[in-house]
Amino acid sequence: MIVLGISDSHESHACIVRDGKLVAVMAEERLSRLKADMGYPYRSIDAVLKIAGVTPTEIDVVAFAGAQGNHFQRLFKMNALFSVKEWIRQCREFWKPVLMEQQPLTAWDDFVQSRHVRDAEDLRRDPYYAFVERAEQASPKEWSRIGNMVRMEAVERHLGIARENIRFYRHEDCHKIYGYDSWPKRGEPALVFTIEGGGDDSSATVSIAENGQIREVWKSNTVQLGRLYRYVTLILGLKPAQHEYKVMGLAPYSTEYHGKRSLEFFRTIHRVEGTEIKNIQTIPDLYFSVRDVLESERFDGIAWGLQTYLEEVLCEWVVNNINHYGIYNVVFSGGVAQNIKACQKLNELPEVKEFWVGPISGDGSLGVGAAWLAHRQQGTTSLIGGLPTVYLGTEWDREAIDEALERHRLCDQHARVDQPTSEQVAAWIDQGYVVARFSGRMEFGQRALGNRSILADPRTHKSVECINQKIKFRDFWMPFTPSMLYEEVERLLENPKNVYSPFMCMAFDLKTEFVDALPAVIHPADKTVRPQMLKREDNPGYYDLIAAFKKLSGFGVVLNTSFNLHGDAIVESPDDAIQTFLKSDIDILLFDHVALVRDTVIVNRVLSIPQEITAV
Repeated sequence: MIVLGISDSHESHACIVRDGKLVAVMAEERLSRLKADMGYPYRSIDAVLKIAGVTPTEIDVVAFAGAQGNHFQRLFKMNALFSVKEWIRQCREFWKPVLMEQQPLTAWDDFVQSRHVRDAEDLRRDPYYAFVERAEQASPKEWSRIGNMVRMEAVERHLGIARENIRFYRHEDCHKIYGYDSWPKRGEPALVFTIEGGGDDSSATVSIAENGQIREVWKSNTVQLGRLYRYVTLILGLKPAQHEYKVMGLAPYSTEYHGKRSLEFFRTIHRVEGTEIKNIQTIPDLYFSVRDVLESERFDGIAWGLQTYLEEVLCEWVVNNINHYGIYNVVFSGGVAQNIKACQKLNELPEVKEFWVGPISGDGSLGVGAAWLAHRQQGTTSLIGGLPTVYLGTEWDREAIDEALERHRLCDQHARVDQPTSEQVAAWIDQGYVVARFSGRMEFGQRALGNRSILADPRTHKSVECINQKIKFRDFWMPFTPSMLYEEVERLLENPKNVYSPFMCMAFDLKTEFVDALPAVIHPADKTVRPQMLKREDNPGYYDLIAAFKKLSGFGVVLNTSFNLHGDAIVESPDDAIQTFLKSDIDILLFDHVALVRDTVIVNRVLSIPQEITAV
């Protein structure tokens, strides 16, 4: 059975699942180059078909994530194209009149106000544009049905697949299935929690997974934790649906002294009652109402108060459910599950036996959940192969890379090292140079895990300064992260439960004695790290590079950040990699068979083997 999974929400993507095994995933942003792209992912669909070697006629089921949703937002690509100013305008011109003044506006009015963010011609070419023409003449009650009809028509035009083979799955169900079926110990009983800004009909759920089935035992559409985090992000002048992680990263810089009043306010919104999260008060508008209350509070104190409140609610909620149901394994999914500090707190709970959060647990994995749901619907749950790897994207051969290098005439401008070894690359990093690595199949998800990564020395804060000044231009408070040999985990991290975290989904405390030794990969305020724990079987080439660096430095750790410029999607192709190299001051661009070095002095100094260098 071959299933094409599609998510057209923000972080839209496509995947192929063959007989339960996930064989290809592609995010639309990697191909369109529009970060957080949303809408019908036709480029990604074409890409995963090519990667998997599947033709449209071989597809048995097309599985869409989301049975409802705001189709207008897919058209004006809100989460991708809205600036902070546009988000505030929408709050002022649409949400405030609707929520606080009870004006009878609809999503159509929001679309009319917002459509200018997208080029008019580009909008009319959108595969979903027919929705606009039909929705204008229809009742809002018909929009969901019309939207799904337009989605089916897009697939029919694109792939020639009959509508009876296209299915729609509830947004929340896709989250919970992705979370549970990506768990290496799926099959064991678990409590599955989802929490997010909003799904088809809920913002938080609790389910019990046992005997191969997942049964929802509670849901609520009034839990506002995800939406609250979104709009506090906006209140702090950051971009919602993309920059929540910056609020999380800011929080540890403050303390109770500056955040106490913010925390006290947040505590008036929800409380945990037994196994449920209940409202203490209903805040109709989460931007203006919250902004006015927090108007005199320090920005970092607001972040601290929000993060502390989120952790309090989640921990109490999870513990109460564990005690009630007597199930001690926890799977966490949905947008809020991308909060790595909250995940750390949940993992550390003594009541939790096993804690799991999958990579890209937000909407960027919904299509995978939908594809696995289609398999479950066919009674083939036992075939689902989980997520043994995230290297599920495109791979470029030597010929394609050489053609790109020639096209950009890169070898005319920079020194060339053929067949660079792990030892040579490790030596460059040891000498303080920044290396951009483009190798093998691209990673699935928001985290670069070695194949589309920028690497640097973790032992000096100069690495952070260099990357920020030359390449990333990141906010000053945001830390960088490490890739770490699995054999180093016990030595370096506080990890009493021996958790294996290969996807950078959770924070850990670095042991005190290593804080000064690895300043470039810790959070400066709370001394935590968000590691990629790496076993050799997961990525032999990358493992060998880090192992070679350990021989030089004493640490099987490198700084690893995604290979992209600030605000861009992670590079997908050799052309993307080269353009990023040319637009930045990356020292070395590394492919498997060749490295391009910005200055031959670097190579001469590090390698001391001039005959290996080709320069013009």
